[in-house]
Amino acid sequence: MTESRDDRELSLLTPNSRLLLLKAAIRIFAEKGFEGASIREIAETAGVNSSLISFHFGGKAGLHAAALHFAARMAKHTAKTMPMPPLPVGPFAGKSAVIRQAVTALRAYIREFIRMSIRLNPSLPAEKDPELERAVLVLIAKSMIYPSEASMGSLLEAIQPHIDYLHRCLHVLRSDLDHDGRVRMGMSIHAQLLFFLCHQDILARLLNEPPCHEDDLARLVTHFLKFNLNGLGIPDEYLELESP
Repeated sequence: MTESRDDRELSLLTPNSRLLLLKAAIRIFAEKGFEGASIREIAETAGVNSSLISFHFGGKAGLHAAALHFAARMAKHTAKTMPMPPLPVGPFAGKSAVIRQAVTALRAYIREFIRMSIRLNPSLPAEKDPELERAVLVLIAKSMIYPSEASMGSLLEAIQPHIDYLHRCLHVLRSDLDHDGRVRMGMSIHAQLLFFLCHQDILARLLNEPPCHEDDLARLVTHFLKFNLNGLGIPDEYLELESP
């Protein structure tokens, strides 16, 4: 088949415009959902012609699937940047140092999730895109509520590294639990973090407080960590205060 002039012109824009559309789509789909998002708004946010959505993705559904897959890859990468939890060794009563390492890893995980969840001030360094990071979490969280079969692969790719990370922490902190017990305990921790991510505005109104920002990060991390360590039966002596 002979390539048309329009297709040739579009292909020259492929690398940059495709990435711009994916980032814009993550933001818009996270904010408004699939039904509420419009092709025109996504294209305008990306700063490209709306015809490129059909060219790159075949339409809105294809763009949504690609955006979720891209978000999954970003979420998967995040899990690789955190300190690796220790491997369980020896009897539970004789591995204080290993427990401290596991608590440190759990703190790092909670901190990274909360950091990406709260609305950060635009004065932060430009090399990171806090709003995009937050949109990635929101899009994945919303997609997990009623997942379609088509989205299952991307969702599993996104969440499996995070489940594995918590599982490894919990293997040290609660070596008495079997595999299913650790998975369910990890799901409980994730449920708390996801609720905070998706319902900050409601929580702020219920508590009659302004929405959380980066100044609240240390306080929030300490709260979530202490709550979960208490739930796991880990003594407070393993809880070190979060640095501001």
